[in-house]
Amino acid sequence: MKLKYNSLVCVFCVCLMLFPASVKAQSSDETLGLRNDFKVTLLSLGSGSTRITYERAFSRTNSGEVTLGIVGWGWDWMNHSHPRGLLGKVAYKWRLVPQQSSRSWLAGLYVKPELVWAQFAYGGNRRDVYGYSSSHPERTLQVALLAECGYQVVLDWFVFDVYCGLGPSVGTGNQNNYYHSFMLYPADGWLAFTAGFRVGVAF
Repeated sequence: MKLKYNSLVCVFCVCLMLFPASVKAQSSDETLGLRNDFKVTLLSLGSGSTRITYERAFSRTNSGEVTLGIVGWGWDWMNHSHPRGLLGKVAYKWRLVPQQSSRSWLAGLYVKPELVWAQFAYGGNRRDVYGYSSSHPERTLQVALLAECGYQVVLDWFVFDVYCGLGPSVGTGNQNNYYHSFMLYPADGWLAFTAGFRVGVAF
């Protein structure tokens, strides 16, 4: 009986010692929060491209983003120009006001500089009422450096990111004044404008 009582006391003491460590580990996990996400720019699908973004938080206030776009994976309802090509974007984000209701490091009001590069061809051999045209495709190479602001909401695993920005741009230009990530104002000018939203998953 005494042996059984001593065993229970020992088990109880061990549990008391392990409980603070368990609480500390849980607290540490909550502090770390969600630090990665994958996002898709939904509006790009209607302009003829698919853009996927990966974001990684380095701290509660800083993160980096990389975006890869395949021009031609989508439905070009805007210009019907059948574009084909690639685009890339890199950005560094500063979170000015974190989202207090989220344990994710990715959530809140932010600003970021973003470098955008797009190279694609459009038009040429387009089907019209008479069949295929014989025109040659127009080629575009455009680069922009954008200053953007936005707000990213993280609810559990769901991510919603809305943004807008302006900046200088250089390149060949094109007739449609669309570069699958931004437009120019005026159409033959150098000021690039972007706006949109993305949805994704955080982990």
